[in-house]
Amino acid sequence: MISFLKGIIAYKDFNTVSIDVNGVGFEVFISSFCSAKIGEVGELITLQTYLNVREDEMTLFGFYDKFEKEVFSKLILVNGVGPKMAINILSGVSAEDLSFAIATQNAGVLKNIKGVGTKIRERILLELKEKMDAISRLADVSTIVQETSNNEDFASALNVMTDWGVPKTKAQEILTRIYTPSDNLESLIQKAFKELGR
Repeated sequence: MISFLKGIIAYKDFNTVSIDVNGVGFEVFISSFCSAKIGEVGELITLQTYLNVREDEMTLFGFYDKFEKEVFSKLILVNGVGPKMAINILSGVSAEDLSFAIATQNAGVLKNIKGVGTKIRERILLELKEKMDAISRLADVSTIVQETSNNEDFASALNVMTDWGVPKTKAQEILTRIYTPSDNLESLIQKAFKELGR
């Protein structure tokens, strides 16, 4: 198993990169988001990788970080989603946005991705909702919302809920589902406890 590659970018386009590792070139399929982040030809990079082995070929898929690789590894567990489709999905929506969409069951994020029909979208949301235990198994929710103007209120609301005895995973799931950019701390707490029936 090839878990990562460290080498010089010899060639790069939208979904492929060729990495020179001590004189050996490895062709790696990557997402468009990964392509935009890894740098240009001649630069030294490290890619997390997944080796897909079939009877007639071996294909390497690469990822900017372990988080993107983890999301990919969950996607290919879904019935009907192979490695190439998974990379295609991660080119249409970032790993962070996809994990957030799964946690909030937002199918709209996947609607405009070519080759991903209604049944596949439904399977991804249903099967990965269970496997990823909402969002906590992939990333801390506060990291995902850190760029919003109210991230401090979100974190404070999470602390209030856990102080009241709500399990952190459940509190995160509720807050990510009800959160809107216009919320302040008071409105978040009111909506969250209304969800809990308190």
